[in-house]
Order: sequence, then C-alpha cells, then structure tokens
Amino acid sequence: MLRIFDGRRRVASVALCFCAALVDACTSGPEYSLGGLPPLSEPCGPVELDSPGANGDGADEPSAGAADAANGPERALSTESTPSDDYATNVAVSVHPDVNTLLVVTWSQAVGADEVWLEFTFEDGNVMRSRGAVGSLGEHRDVVLGVPGDTDVTLSIVSRVGGVDYRSRDYSGRTRAVPSGRNGMPVPTIVSYDPTLASSDRWLFGSVEASPGGRFADYYLSTFWLYIMDRQGRVVWYYADPGSNATSSFQRIARDGEYLWLEKRCYSCIPDIASPSSYAETVVKMTLDRSYFEEIPVPGLSDAIDVTDDGSLLYDADDELREMSRDGTFRRLWSCRRQFGLAFNCYSNTINWNPRANTVLLSFPYEGTVVEVDRQSGDMLAQYGNYPGSCAFAPPLSMPPTAWQFGFQHFPNITPAGTLLLSSHMPGFDDRSRPAANQHAFLEFDIDRAGQQLLEKWRYTEGPEWPHAKGMAIRLPNGNTLANYGTGGTIREITPDKRTAFHVKFDTPGGDDFYNRMVGHNVLIDDLYALNGGGPR
Repeated sequence: MLRIFDGRRRVASVALCFCAALVDACTSGPEYSLGGLPPLSEPCGPVELDSPGANGDGADEPSAGAADAANGPERALSTESTPSDDYATNVAVSVHPDVNTLLVVTWSQAVGADEVWLEFTFEDGNVMRSRGAVGSLGEHRDVVLGVPGDTDVTLSIVSRVGGVDYRSRDYSGRTRAVPSGRNGMPVPTIVSYDPTLASSDRWLFGSVEASPGGRFADYYLSTFWLYIMDRQGRVVWYYADPGSNATSSFQRIARDGEYLWLEKRCYSCIPDIASPSSYAETVVKMTLDRSYFEEIPVPGLSDAIDVTDDGSLLYDADDELREMSRDGTFRRLWSCRRQFGLAFNCYSNTINWNPRANTVLLSFPYEGTVVEVDRQSGDMLAQYGNYPGSCAFAPPLSMPPTAWQFGFQHFPNITPAGTLLLSSHMPGFDDRSRPAANQHAFLEFDIDRAGQQLLEKWRYTEGPEWPHAKGMAIRLPNGNTLANYGTGGTIREITPDKRTAFHVKFDTPGGDDFYNRMVGHNVLIDDLYALNGGGPR
C-alpha cells in the first residue's frame, strides 16, 4: 500500500495491484477480496431503522443550550436585591492568558451564600450572567463569556442568601483584541441577519482556515481557527494551534459533559514517516476557559470525528470505522475495504453518529456513496448514492436534473425526522468539475425503507457559492437548515421556504464565491457556559 497526496494535501491510499497473483500482497488480511461482500438485500436499510432506539440506547441530539434571556441557565427570581460588599472581597479582574476575549474574575467569599454568580454587561440593555455556584467561604474563580475583543465590561458579584441577592459594587475590565494578521483569526462579514426568521440561538460555533483562497491549491496550508461569534459577527472566543500545523475542522459539542472536542491531524505531512513537520494525530477535550484540557493520541486518525453520549469517540483510520471509549479502549467497528473490495476508494470525509438508531454514517465522496453502519454489530445496514447496490433514487421533484446522483457529497446526517440531509454537487458535477454558481445543493431525502428508495423532500440551490472541499447542512430545532459551502467561505441559515435568515462570509483578497477562506463544521448555540462546565461527567 503506497500513500500519496492529492491536491488538498489529503493522505490517500492507493492499492498497487497489477494482476490477480499480486492481490494477497496488496491486502492486510485474508478477509479482503477484490470484489468485497455481496450487496445488501435491503440497501435502504430495514424498516426497523425508523424506530427510535432500534439498535441500542441512542438518545436524541443534546441541546445546544437553553434559550433564556441570560447567558446561562434560568434561575428563580429573588424577592429582594441590595448592594453589599460584605460577601465578595479581594476582587480581581484579568484577561485570560490564552483567550483575549475571556475575563477571569477571582474573589474571596467572606460571607457564605446559597449561590453566587457574575452579572456583567458590555452594551446597554444586555445583562448577562454566569452559572451559579455554591457560595462557600474561601477563594472563588469565574469567567466572563460572550464579550467581543477590545471591549469594556462592567461586572458585579451576586451572592444569594434566603431569596435576597447581595450585589457587590461594579468592577471593570477590558478584553483584548482577537489575534489578527496574515495567519490570524479571519474576519467574518455579516451579509444579512433577520431575527424574525432565524433561530433564537445567539452564537455560531465553527471553524475556519486562514487560507489565502483564490485557487484550488490554497487550502490545508494555514492555521485553522475554532471560533464562537455572535449574530453581529463579533468573535467572542477562539482557539488555534499554529505550531502544530494541524487541521481542526470537525469540532463537536460533548454529549457526556459540558465541554467540547476537536480533532488535530496533519494534512501537510505523511504521518507514518518521521519528519520535522509531522504532527501525531490527536483529539483535544477542553472547556472554553481551558480549566479542563486533555489531549489524547488517536493513531491513524484520518479526517472526521463524532462523539457519543457515553463519551466514546468515533473516527476513521486506515479505511476502517473505529471507536475509542472513554477509558481509551479501541474497537474496530467496520472495514470499508472488506465491505467493498480493493477497487473502491475508501476515503471518507464524514463521521456522523445517528443517536436514535445508534448507527454511524460515513461518506465516500469519490464514489458518491454514503453508508450507515450499526454501531453495536458493525454491520452495514444501508447504502445510499451512486455505487452499485445502493438504495435507488426516485425521480426528482422537478427538473433539472432528470435523475439524482451524489456529487462529491459531504456531511450526510439523519435529521430528527428520520430524513437524510447532505451537501452535494448537482448531478453532472464532481470534484473535477469547474465551479459553477447554483450547481451545489443542500439535499433532503425521505428514506422509504418499505419501498426501498430515496424520495426527494427538499433542495436548496439558490446560493451561488461552490465548495471544492467540505460543505455541510444540519436541521435546526425551529425547522431551519444551517449550511455552509466549505471553500466558498459562506455560512447560511435557511428557512424551509428557502429564505436566508443569517448569512456570514469569510472573504479573502483575490477570492470569490468558489475560493474564499475555507469553513469547517458549525453549529448554533445559546448557552456558552454549557461549554464550560468541566470535563466528562
């Protein structure tokens, strides 16, 4: 097996088998055959897949945060509020050493309280709150989240005793600027925002590469930034690791605690050949203020990741779907090479866990094919797309196209309604096609398991952008779709009737709607403190 690079600095596996006599030398075990396993008798999956929890104890997606008026959970109203500096003394406010947009507040709790929290504001009419904690005597620490860079903040410490809130004097702090410059955090532009159409979530959590853009070869070369921005495009949190040369674009919100995951893998080097530029594949588990921070080796990590509600990591490595449990135990779930044989291109650009059925979706863009694998048994239950033996496409709702097929698809996922949602070029376009406006789609299909076919339910092709790499779409609780165009550098929140509720762009000089800053996975959130509650439960 020889490892080579393609134009995106992705490590690809190419089998060099010139005749049948050489097949054994090109495989890693006798279970691999040239043709793979027989096709599924029910390629759209068994009817039982439509039943929640049919294959395990999967639960619904975790909430991204409570939509209350404050930046934190709702608490009971007090009957009285009074100023007092008797409770919180020796108050100090400083900028976080690693995140310029976070303020760290420390104090001594001189008088015990039932509960204590921060209240703070940086613009008129918007009072935000931190999470409440027990007001025990002694030293305390809390953080101010949700403030843009270079911004003055006024804050107080509130101690509640017997339904009375004792509010300290006002203290002040100022955040510092978000890192900028040639390889700094790219600056977003808000093209439009209509709060009457958009979801109530106040922040966008995503990733973006500080890529020069403008042409095909300008990606996976620069620093990847994780960020949280508000609906005005102001960055309120960020993370980057320029020294590692690592790609991080599939960050996830933990399901077993209040923290986040991110992957770090090397696109610009060959991982199994020692070189000064190499970076061992890892995942990072961290809170926003990094009070919890853990980096874990994941040998062979290829591209995407997802996480489960028991704290396990799902990922692909060496053409396999693998799982790493919270205690570090590795398990091989499914082999693409064994399933499809040697001729199939097993590069996958997506790992998405479907918690309701406890299945995992993988996307093979060069084959135009998506598979759904049972997480418990490791059996492939369904196969969607272009490869022989896939679930059949019903005719399109309207033409063009005359027939459906996937085109270098990305981020297939099962919505809460059980439909298949993904990002794909329109039929007739693939990764080698010249970019074209309105020829990339966000597609939703009903999965007719009884009739064994995919039925088009919804499509969006109104955007002029084009993702040469990446792209995604997820369904929001309010029915909108959050989608992005990868290398097109554009993120849209789209209503069911195809209006744009929120439109963000990461432009670059010399770029266009096809080649701008590359954006990775993103989600909307409404409670920043739900990402800062400590490590795994």
